[in-house]
Amino acid sequence: MRRVFCAVLLTMSVGVLCGCGKRVSDNERLNVAVEELKNGNASHCSKQLEAVLKKNPDNSSARLLQALLHEKNGEDDKALDIATQVVKDYPDSFAALYTQGRLLAKSMPRRSLAYEALKKAHELQPQDVSTLILLCNIGTALNYRNVSVYLNALQRYPEFAKNNILHYQLGKCHLNNGRRPQALASFKAALRGCRDAALVFNVARAIDDANLDRRFAASLYSLYLRYPGQRGKSRAATAYASQRIRVLGR
Repeated sequence: MRRVFCAVLLTMSVGVLCGCGKRVSDNERLNVAVEELKNGNASHCSKQLEAVLKKNPDNSSARLLQALLHEKNGEDDKALDIATQVVKDYPDSFAALYTQGRLLAKSMPRRSLAYEALKKAHELQPQDVSTLILLCNIGTALNYRNVSVYLNALQRYPEFAKNNILHYQLGKCHLNNGRRPQALASFKAALRGCRDAALVFNVARAIDDANLDRRFAASLYSLYLRYPGQRGKSRAATAYASQRIRVLGR
């Protein structure tokens, strides 16, 4: 989440720096606000934003930074209200749509709305990796078949090769579209260098539920049980893995 938050600040900073020359003082204040927010100086950030908004209440960059400030203070609803209003006022703003979508995605019941907002953001900036990753995360969680469009787009970037979860999501997408051999290959790719016990369990469960490879699924359940410590484990998953090993071994 910290990585995504920093990506938002970078987007905001770029948007601020692109302002016209007549509003240099506003731009300077906004750039200072970005730095203050990055450094955790909420009160200093707020003062800079208030000064800008007092002169120009419609400044979209200041309003979105205000939304991020609310988010950092744990006030997600206030942040979302601001971002949503900015989207209404500036429907073609990538930063507004991305911020709205990311905030909506934090609530499970709102994820379908988040997906739609992020789709619009992606149309405005197709090469933004953070947007693609969020679309893949949400689309896979909601079992959307068209998430394959975004997963395929992500494969062009180095972020995909290094991300075990994205390979797992691609496997789920292949399954949803009936591509079983491709699904198994993606699940295996998700395990390369994997140190996440929960992901190992999820891959085992996906392979098991789809009956892709019973022996391989059993070996992954065993691997999950052998992971040191309890990080990424749960009692329910541990019990389920033990039970499935007995069944698959018959």
